[in-house]
Amino acid sequence: MKSLLRQALAILEKDLLIEYRDKSRFVSVFLFGLLLLLLFSFALSVQPDLMRKMAAGLFWLTILFSSLLALEHSFQREMEEGQWEGLLLLGTDPRGLYLGKMLANLFFVFFLQLALLLPMAVLYDIQLSPALVTILFLGSLGISSLGTFYAILTTHFRGGQLLLPLLLFPMLIPLLLAVVKVTELTLAHDLFGQQVAWLKLLTLFDIVFLLVSLLTIETLLDQ
Repeated sequence: MKSLLRQALAILEKDLLIEYRDKSRFVSVFLFGLLLLLLFSFALSVQPDLMRKMAAGLFWLTILFSSLLALEHSFQREMEEGQWEGLLLLGTDPRGLYLGKMLANLFFVFFLQLALLLPMAVLYDIQLSPALVTILFLGSLGISSLGTFYAILTTHFRGGQLLLPLLLFPMLIPLLLAVVKVTELTLAHDLFGQQVAWLKLLTLFDIVFLLVSLLTIETLLDQ
């Protein structure tokens, strides 16, 4: 277990260092997300009440599309330069590789959401709540755990970038329903106490798909 965690932390440190030195990926994905928020707000600007009601759904739709861009590029460097096969040939545990890449994607998606939160509040005229940070983290964990698994799977196929959204989006539907609903309740101050049930569903989704991905990734990479 210690060796697995050490390998995962080494992969995480490598990816974070690359992101820190080359910030172009984060900037381009952030600008893409900001553009989507702007387009949605312009389309609904004639109906401010409707825009505020739909803010949670439009925000998570923006995060989903932006995260997809990040996931597609997270393995591009390793695949182009043959680093992925090299790490496996050196005896690196596939679960350590997955866990390290998943944590790096988790950091990326979580900070992307934090960066887009303030523009969303300004554009959609809504009040932010500290509870949103927990929701953003749980949503980021679900997208990263399942997204990293499918990104690894599709990189082995020609045209994998087209396959990734086709495989990933249907699997993320339960997570999107939960995060949109719990975000709506939080922005509306949860008058009837329904937030806890949706948070439990969101947490269960994260735990199940993280464990399933960890248990099956070794078999997937052996194929």
